[in-house]
Amino acid sequence: MKIQRRHVGSVAALLALGGLLGAGCAENRSSLFVRGALVFDSDTCEVTAEASAATLLRGTLDVAFTTEYSAALLVGNQLVRRGNAATLRTETSRVIFESADVHTFDAAGNELGAFTAPATGFVDPSTGTEPGFGFVNVVLVDSGSSAAALGAGGGSRTPVEVIASVIARGRTLGGEEVATGEWAFPVDVCRGCLVVYPPEADDPLTLERDCSVTADAPSGICRPGRDNVVDCRLCSGLDPVCDAPTL
Repeated sequence: MKIQRRHVGSVAALLALGGLLGAGCAENRSSLFVRGALVFDSDTCEVTAEASAATLLRGTLDVAFTTEYSAALLVGNQLVRRGNAATLRTETSRVIFESADVHTFDAAGNELGAFTAPATGFVDPSTGTEPGFGFVNVVLVDSGSSAAALGAGGGSRTPVEVIASVIARGRTLGGEEVATGEWAFPVDVCRGCLVVYPPEADDPLTLERDCSVTADAPSGICRPGRDNVVDCRLCSGLDPVCDAPTL
């Protein structure tokens, strides 16, 4: 299913829109916070939403495989619990995420893109003084932003930094609109920088390094083109960057 995004205007326009949403949403931004972008398990391709979970310092997007960078953001919820089994009162402080406002910038601070995209995720309320944790899936760099960052040449193995600034929005089970504070994350965008060339993939009969010996290639990879290296044997013959490290 194709996801359609509603593009918005400048940073100033987004801030003005935030003001029109009313104080109810703004007051709750301190209650929800983004702790980081979760690391996907390389075997299961899953994430764990807990305070001790590993997070990324920066991401990498290789447009040879995908033009968008998405992430699972670890979100903490400091809203207090409202449920009470003794009085049959249901819990209303759990949050369901619905959308995210994203702005992307180059290293010099120039805006590359701005969009609002659907977001999916759920987070439980706090327990005592400890926040509840959950995660929300968000597109941080869309295809327009990655294309703008790489320019007309389509990019090279040398990464170009893109800064994604995101606000995740949702609603409590009690119907209150809530949002995280603004959170920024750097993503290196390139073409072919995640491809690796194992020695066993090189044909010893040729002078140049290549990826001609595809026997014993790995069976697959988690999230190709996002953060994880790609064995050249998985894409040999499908994209020129996979055939030789000099391309």
